[in-house]
Amino acid sequence: MKERAARYSILLRFYQRYLNDADTARFIASIAGHYSLGTLQRLLTSGEIYSKRAAALALGLVGDESCYPLLGPLLRHPDRKLRLVVDDAIRAISSREGTASQRQLLESIVRSNECGNFEKTIEMSTQLLQSSGGLSEAYHQRSLALFQVDEIENAIADCRQALKLNEFHYAAMVGLGHCHLELGELIEALFWFRRSVEIYPDLEPVRAQIRQLEKAIQEL
Repeated sequence: MKERAARYSILLRFYQRYLNDADTARFIASIAGHYSLGTLQRLLTSGEIYSKRAAALALGLVGDESCYPLLGPLLRHPDRKLRLVVDDAIRAISSREGTASQRQLLESIVRSNECGNFEKTIEMSTQLLQSSGGLSEAYHQRSLALFQVDEIENAIADCRQALKLNEFHYAAMVGLGHCHLELGELIEALFWFRRSVEIYPDLEPVRAQIRQLEKAIQEL
């Protein structure tokens, strides 16, 4: 019990210092010198709220895909600050999937999508998926591009692949909602929009979409 309390205390001290100085490298070095990945995962699930925030931040910086099942359920935790930290942590872990060259290619894919170069995005995403054996964010990015070029069924398939790799990928759920809406499948679209806000409650635009869909379905 004393050892666990000491671990909480040390972690909170590192966390408070990070909040004050925003020195990421120092925080990572401090965490790496005192905690294993397993210990951080235990602190995430058994600590009080400040310890959970600190552990989630740490896992976002040093964790891997094995952390998804522990971080994912906390996306709907009552504490909004923890939800935000967990969301950032999952995004950070996702961005570190694969090798260094694969991560660099994924960054280029994201930029290409943001610039509207959808055909190029599809080409690069396919290349990355073939070389990596499957990355959740690569599937998601390709699904976004496929949707824009009206390959809706293929976009749906990619969203589902992203969810197989990361069941808490709420953006892929939102993508499924938009795909089914585009196909006129209102009930299926509503299901996926609702599912996304069940996973991550802070999706206010999606909540507005849900209200519009519910009204449209009632008027059928």
